[in-house]
Amino acid sequence: MSPVLQGFMFVGGGVLFAVLGVLGGRRLVHGQVAEGHNDVLVPVFLTAGVIYAVLLGFMVVAVWEAYDAAHANVAEEAALLVPLYRQSEVLPAEQANAMRKALHEYAEQVVSGWDRFIHGRRNSEAGSAMQNLFTTFGALKPTTKAQELTAAQFMTSLNLMLLDRNKRYMHAAESLSWIMWLAAVGGGVVTVALTFLIFMERRWPHVLAVSVMAAMIALLLFTIAVLSRPFLGPLAIEAAPFETSLAVFNDIDHGH
Repeated sequence: MSPVLQGFMFVGGGVLFAVLGVLGGRRLVHGQVAEGHNDVLVPVFLTAGVIYAVLLGFMVVAVWEAYDAAHANVAEEAALLVPLYRQSEVLPAEQANAMRKALHEYAEQVVSGWDRFIHGRRNSEAGSAMQNLFTTFGALKPTTKAQELTAAQFMTSLNLMLLDRNKRYMHAAESLSWIMWLAAVGGGVVTVALTFLIFMERRWPHVLAVSVMAAMIALLLFTIAVLSRPFLGPLAIEAAPFETSLAVFNDIDHGH
C-alpha cells in the first residue's frame, strides 16, 4: 500500500472518528448539562491528555532512536569494507587478490539481495561471500611484522563487520510490540473521546477543534508506524552505503 494512502487512512480515520464522536456526544450531552459540567470534565481531560502526551512522546523518541541506530549500523557495516579493502595491499599478492575479490563480492551481493533482506529472507550469497572472507583470512601466513599487524587489525575489522551484519538482520526483524500499539491507539481513543463530552455552545467550532487534535494524534501514530520498520516505507534505509563502498573499491583499483 502506498505510504501516502496509509497516511491519509491514519489521519482520515482519526478525523472521521472525531467528527462522528462530537456529533454523537453533543446529542448525548444535550439536555444533560448542568452548571459545573465543564469544571469537572476539563481537569479529567487535561490529566488524561498529559499522561497520553508523555506516552506518545516517549514512543516517538524511542522509535526514532531505533531507526537512527539501524541507519548508523548499515553505514558502519558498509564503511568497514573500505579499510579492509585497503589493508589487503600489504598482504601477499595471491591472498590480497582473493581478499579483495571476496570483499567486492560481499558488497555486490548485499546490494543485489537488498529486496530479499528487507522482506525477512536471508541473503545466502552474501553469507557465502562472508564465509569466503574468513576462509581466506584463515589461510593467511604473515611473513613480516607489518603483515602480522595488518592481519590482527583485519580480524578486528572483519569481526566488527560481521557483528554489524547480524545487527542489521535483527533491526529488520524488529517491530513495535502489540502492547505498545494497544497503549498508543487506546490512549488516543480515550483522550479524543473525552472531548466529545465537553460542552460548547456552537457545534462546528467544537467539531473543528477535536478534529485537529485527532489529526495530530493520528499523524504521530503514523510517524511511529513508519519509523518502527526502518527498512520499509517512505523512510526505508537503502543499500546506498554499500554502493558507495563499491565505488571506492573501483577508485582504489585504479590507484586513486
